[in-house]
Amino acid sequence: MKKPFIITEVIVFLLLFAPLLNLHAQDAAKIDPDHYTVEVDNEKVRVLRINYGPGEESKMHSHPEGVAVFLTDHKANMKTEDGKSFEMAGEKGRVVWVEEARHQPKNVGDQEFEVIQIELKNNHTAAGKKSLHLFELPEGVSEKQLNGFLEEMNAAIAEEGYPGAGYYLYKITDENANYKYFLEGVWPDAATYDKIHDSEKWKNAAAKGGEMIDKIRANELYLKAEKVN
Repeated sequence: MKKPFIITEVIVFLLLFAPLLNLHAQDAAKIDPDHYTVEVDNEKVRVLRINYGPGEESKMHSHPEGVAVFLTDHKANMKTEDGKSFEMAGEKGRVVWVEEARHQPKNVGDQEFEVIQIELKNNHTAAGKKSLHLFELPEGVSEKQLNGFLEEMNAAIAEEGYPGAGYYLYKITDENANYKYFLEGVWPDAATYDKIHDSEKWKNAAAKGGEMIDKIRANELYLKAEKVN
């Protein structure tokens, strides 16, 4: 007999309490590659294959919102950063929506536990703060160079526990525009913006492209914007 109330309890927990958890949990694929394998990673989604043997436990980490597809029956204990924990269980074939979460799972069953998690990226509508840069590419700087630098910056931001935040480069197609490039910085809120920019990982990544960014900043139009509620 199916037991949907168990899954429902998990979803309710994530909806109510995930926003209250410490924001410094990290990317599961970076800190726990033994249990988390990246199957697909593009500008829209990242797909993780998650596999735990009986009794195996992860490290504290974070996930953005997305969809979980359970490939096996499972029984797990989920520890949160405030020291609390709860148990979840479900059957093979379950497909559930999951909100952003930070947790430390442990397989407390006697069978292997496997799940596919589809993490959504670029949920710009949920951004509470944006930084906007309009510019021309300066001499000696190519699109490829700038895009590669932004990928490194976004990787550093994800390692800080914010895989949904970061920088996105666009080429302006309006021939009458004063600028040809548009760089958008996407942040959950103003407080997170400050935390990321004060982090050592962000500062170290930013330093690598310092000369290139200084050239861009010399003639850019730079604005900060916050969501109107």
